[in-house]
Amino acid sequence: MRSGNGRGSTVPHNTCRLKSPLECIRCRGPLEALPDGLRCSRCGSDFPVAEGIADFSEGRYYDVFDPSHGVSDAHRVGLENEETGAVARIRDFFLPLIQRSAGSSARAMRVLDSGCGNGISVDLLSAAGVEAWGHDLSALRKWQWRERRMRERLVVADAATLPFPDGFFDLVISSGVIEHIGVEERGNPRYSVTPLAERDALRAAYLRELLRVVGGGGRLIVDCPNGAFPIDFWHGDKAGGARWHSPREGFLPTFGEVQRLARKADNRARAVSLSARGRLRFQQVGAHWYGRLFAIPMAVLLRAMEIPGFRWLARSPLNPYLVIEIERRK
Repeated sequence: MRSGNGRGSTVPHNTCRLKSPLECIRCRGPLEALPDGLRCSRCGSDFPVAEGIADFSEGRYYDVFDPSHGVSDAHRVGLENEETGAVARIRDFFLPLIQRSAGSSARAMRVLDSGCGNGISVDLLSAAGVEAWGHDLSALRKWQWRERRMRERLVVADAATLPFPDGFFDLVISSGVIEHIGVEERGNPRYSVTPLAERDALRAAYLRELLRVVGGGGRLIVDCPNGAFPIDFWHGDKAGGARWHSPREGFLPTFGEVQRLARKADNRARAVSLSARGRLRFQQVGAHWYGRLFAIPMAVLLRAMEIPGFRWLARSPLNPYLVIEIERRK
């Protein structure tokens, strides 16, 4: 829903216009809250709000979903497994990280979960006293978010044009997103992936936008499977299935690639690798014999990554899952 320059549109005389913390994705102007949407006071663009959820997609979602058809039983099982994973990543990794970062500060940290999927992260973080926001560009997710308690903090938006002001967040989280940017994925009859010619430019643009909305002294945490590790446990023909791949496949990034992309996005960016202990749980992988075989050695390796002198392991080909912290030098 967009009215161009807004001419010819009328607003009820008794409408109370309240300024939104969000901003226009077209001109970065301030947005005013109307009964059924948000309007830019600078360029007149309108963005719909339904059931508390603001939609900046302009009808361009990355998926196709018809709510009248619902979801299949198989898809529903997948969404339930995903919910378990979302709870675990927040409870076991990101919430403790946020609490350590906040320290004794009286102000709640403002956190964005970029590509937040089912949006449960925003509910969980908000319940813990964090000012949490999330975004995704999915028609399915928009439908799913009706169940979220904090759905007014969930926005449908492209990661390349987020409706947030510069420096709005103290921390931005990007979990399992960057590898899906700039590639073409196919799942039938078998999973396969092909990098696009503009892959690196698209990934750098994504990081640039996330760094834009991180305030001075803030951080961006990017996590994804490690492209230097020869086995991919997260993308395959079945959940937790082992997929052998070449480091030159062009799908999963390595630490060095993310580091270079971050510098391309902002020459002040500095990337360091962290241990994925708490983030990497091997739950679905553990249903397979190789997952059970990996469990103990991986637990030892992830702990070793936290020891001075062994932290280089976190960015090495021995680590199946990267957690990368990106900050901007002042």
